[in-house]
Amino acid sequence: MAPSAEAISALLGPLYEAAASPQHWPQFFEVLNDTIGTGRSFLLLADPENRCDIELVLGGVDPALQCAYREYFFSHDVVFERFMAAKHVYGEWVGTRQSVIADQDYHRSIIYNELAKPQGEHYQCGVALGGLEGGIEGGISISRSLSDGPFNTDEIALLAMLTPHLKRALTMHRVLCRERTHQAELRQTVEMLDLALLSLDGCRRVLRMTPAARAILESRDGIGLDRGFLKAGVPDEQRRLVELVAGAVATGNGNGAAYAYAVKRSTCTAPEAGSAPLWTPASGGAMLISRRPPSRPLQLVVTPFHSSEILLDEHPAALIFLNDPDARPASRASVLRALYRLSPTECRLADLLAQGCEVSAAAEVMRTSILTARFHLKAIFRKTGTARQSQLVRLVLGLPGTTRSEMDRHA
Repeated sequence: MAPSAEAISALLGPLYEAAASPQHWPQFFEVLNDTIGTGRSFLLLADPENRCDIELVLGGVDPALQCAYREYFFSHDVVFERFMAAKHVYGEWVGTRQSVIADQDYHRSIIYNELAKPQGEHYQCGVALGGLEGGIEGGISISRSLSDGPFNTDEIALLAMLTPHLKRALTMHRVLCRERTHQAELRQTVEMLDLALLSLDGCRRVLRMTPAARAILESRDGIGLDRGFLKAGVPDEQRRLVELVAGAVATGNGNGAAYAYAVKRSTCTAPEAGSAPLWTPASGGAMLISRRPPSRPLQLVVTPFHSSEILLDEHPAALIFLNDPDARPASRASVLRALYRLSPTECRLADLLAQGCEVSAAAEVMRTSILTARFHLKAIFRKTGTARQSQLVRLVLGLPGTTRSEMDRHA
């Protein structure tokens, strides 16, 4: 009997939810276990360097057992090897353990005698996926005890119908995880650079802010937060701020042209533009925010932001940069640490080279040998993507924290 539409639908919902949000993988495996009636199912993946990941496990697997599998049993898993061999022949493979390795061979294996048998696992089936991004190999493994009986054709057919969705979900999962990592790295870099940055949603409310931005707003000197919205203290500045934010958010939402039609006409008179009125989306802008003397005005820049990532909970529509001219600028060392992950010693060496020191002189200042200094210099080249000392110096001199005298010295 073919798998029912209800059974397939019950699996696809949590599967795609798991692809978008990893915390939903246990829910998918729970539904899979209930549907097939098995005691244990898990996702097993291995990268080209033969490192495996079985973090997404249900069925009462002890974390220590997972660790033991990664460190020892994976290299002895003949069932995984046979499933991957079948996958290489057929492109993808769905079937039982008995279809790839006979009982007598399996019962002599380490994976059976030291892992499966003590866990009461007798029957096994799986899905070996082909064409996964990044050379990843693996799929789903499902096991049950002798008393539960072998897997039948309906259960195998259900897994076969699930296979293309599983591959698509894993690809989505991998892409989204990579994007989340990149976003986390970017957020960490912004915060380490001490930038005052805010993001606004499509309703002009503040979504996120860096610690530097929070400090400015909490001081309530010239600008602050009112029920989630930015508010300037001077009425004229508030009206200008609302106009800039509204235009930038509309453009970030993809409605900039409609907003522009209502408030702003282009002055473009190029002949190729024709004679019809021209309306341009708002691109944000800049303004000053007055503060109590003797503080100088804050510098505020608004820019549209558009993200096509529909699976994210937050959709920034505009970014706002705040600059306090009275604040101490970020040191060059902090910028090097944030952008290139240089160690304190590497930052010190790069700074000395930018000041005009040769490697030997920098080594003396740092009280280290020239060989050690050259070792650190190679690490700096690798991290900054430079190949020569002159390239490194030009890069460092272009960073915040560089003095005018240093720039003139290397001009």
